[in-house]
Amino acid sequence: MDTTIGDCGYLTTMKGDSVISTEEFLARDERLKLIVETLQDKKALDVVGLDLRGKSDSADFFVICTGTSDPHVKSMGSDVVDALRSAGHRPWHVEGLDSLRWVLVDLVDVVIHIFRHEARDFYALERLWGDAESVEFEDQWDTAEATPSAQPGWFLKND
Repeated sequence: MDTTIGDCGYLTTMKGDSVISTEEFLARDERLKLIVETLQDKKALDVVGLDLRGKSDSADFFVICTGTSDPHVKSMGSDVVDALRSAGHRPWHVEGLDSLRWVLVDLVDVVIHIFRHEARDFYALERLWGDAESVEFEDQWDTAEATPSAQPGWFLKND
């Protein structure tokens, strides 16, 4: 499987001769773009979309991501639920906001999995559904914003 960065900054994943772009994936269900953008706004790591249509009767799409801490996982889960509700998409079931190792937001045909790193490695959903079309989204950490350029005496500078 080869991965390349597309023009929009998202990643495109190729499986054999089959290529699925992020635009193609996001166009398959109107909620997917809202979900991915909300997760990226909350600094989700390793966001992956899986198209399970024809592979599973339980859901058509999975969106999987990783949080860096318990509060990060809870915040992403709560924000995704709030964004979906604001857009008129009420989740059927939400689980894990108390345990925080794995938050699951179930919209019946779209399921969002927000993991701590250890839980994501343990459950390995990407490997379990390895025959599904998948797309990886680029992490949206803004390193310039996260690490200000420190210069000696910068705080003394008088503009």
